[in-house]
Amino acid sequence: MSLSEIISDSVKYPFSDITKFFIVGVFVFLAGLSNAFSAFFQMDNAVIIGIAAIIALIFSLIVSGYNLKVVKNAIDHSSALPDFDFAGDLVNGIKVLIISIVYFIIPFIIIFLIAGVSIFTGSVFNNVAAGSGVALIIGFIIAFIFAIFQIVAMARFANTGEMGAAFQLGEVFSDVKQIGIGSIIGFLIVSVVIVIIAFVITGIIAMIPIIGLIIASIILGAFVTLFVNRGIGLLYSKVA
Repeated sequence: MSLSEIISDSVKYPFSDITKFFIVGVFVFLAGLSNAFSAFFQMDNAVIIGIAAIIALIFSLIVSGYNLKVVKNAIDHSSALPDFDFAGDLVNGIKVLIISIVYFIIPFIIIFLIAGVSIFTGSVFNNVAAGSGVALIIGFIIAFIFAIFQIVAMARFANTGEMGAAFQLGEVFSDVKQIGIGSIIGFLIVSVVIVIIAFVITGIIAMIPIIGLIIASIILGAFVTLFVNRGIGLLYSKVA
């Protein structure tokens, strides 16, 4: 599929099953429950905040696990939204979290070291701002590169069902080359534009006090998570 076909398919995909669309949206909303409490209510009750944080974590993991099935369906060129399996999605979500930590701990360490060196160098030459700026740019580039590999690693996990497949770095690198770094970056750039447009559109609904913001969050959350993961799966289907 061409990039334009992938984008077109991914935009339409979330609305192929409205019931599941809204269920996914509610899950995404609950995944951000702690933030929602901060936005809607002025609360300093530690117990309520703690419960909201636990609920948010659980649903974040469930959404991550569900996203794997969205990617897998796309790889298999299935147009259906996956069924829900709370226990299975939760377990896979934990695996996704572990993979993400492994993939981002390396760039975090590299960025930390570069930041330290850059800031130290900047202080030596009395220009800490310049040193911090250099560290920020280099850090962004490194994080972006690792993010691309992490995306493909997740697609490998979704396709094989084997967590170990995400850590086969040689195969991950080979998949990135076959898909094409330009195709991946192109998809990410277009995705950002489409998400911004979706944000503006749902922003109109969000102007309605409280209930409008909740509905807008549900719609935007469902669309973004289904759209992005559908696109990732279709990209990876080139090498699957």
